Amino acid sequence: MKKWLNTWPVFLAVMIFVILLARAGQQPEQSVELIVRGDDMGMTHSANEAFELAFNRGILTAGGLIVPSPWFEDAARRCRENRLWSVGVHLCVNAEWQDYRWRPVLPYNLVSSLVDKDGYFFPTAQAFLNNNPRVEELEKELRAQVDRALDRGLRLDYLDTHMDSLETREEYRAVVRRIAREYGLPISGECGEDREFFDIYAVKPELKEKVLIEKLQTARPGLYLLVVHPGLDTPEERAIVDLNPDGLKDVYKYRSAEVKAITSPRVKKVIARRNIKLLSYRDFREQGRIKID
Repeated sequence: MKKWLNTWPVFLAVMIFVILLARAGQQPEQSVELIVRGDDMGMTHSANEAFELAFNRGILTAGGLIVPSPWFEDAARRCRENRLWSVGVHLCVNAEWQDYRWRPVLPYNLVSSLVDKDGYFFPTAQAFLNNNPRVEELEKELRAQVDRALDRGLRLDYLDTHMDSLETREEYRAVVRRIAREYGLPISGECGEDREFFDIYAVKPELKEKVLIEKLQTARPGLYLLVVHPGLDTPEERAIVDLNPDGLKDVYKYRSAEVKAITSPRVKKVIARRNIKLLSYRDFREQGRIKID
């Protein structure tokens, strides 16, 4: 018995050494990284309220501003007052809502191929394409949108695009890439993110939180992008009707349900338990993980 007690410290030391040696040879454990991007900031006053709620009390990590939209100035002020928010420009050439339209940043006679006879952006991608938009006018308007955001004192971390119009032709995509490169900004969705896994856009409002929790629980290690459209159940947003043929009905239900999901204590609990890393595009830039060609 005495002999065994004398050898036990040696045995324990050897075991500790073996464990430490094994751990030293292991690869660092991979994690789930998630960017939560909100689109359409500035679209309505309710949307701006929803963004502030989602940034300050939820898991939102990035927000894209529609610069030509009616409530952009209010959104810009909120961003200036909350410098820790990571924001970008949601490049826009459509105004898709019934009885609620907006015009380009530039005088519309200078970009006449982008607008209808009244100077408003077209409501659908097809209507936009049917007007044969000129690439040079498109580039001028998109640059003007970025410049106006910068003129308002905003620190921009990325660009992305509103609806599908700017994704329909290679020459339009080339304009977006050129602007991103010249302004030194990454394009959301083109930084290695998996955007498909966390897509809850068309999930029924009453199921959004449940589906998001399931995805958070089952996501494998990797970099993901969750795109949401924050809004609230208000008279302002109840009045909004999408003119796209495949647009969601009762849009306010979907948008307010997404705010509920991304501010849910249950959602935040899963993120904490799984040690999911919430990232913004500012984080990416500061970590040197984004390369601008």
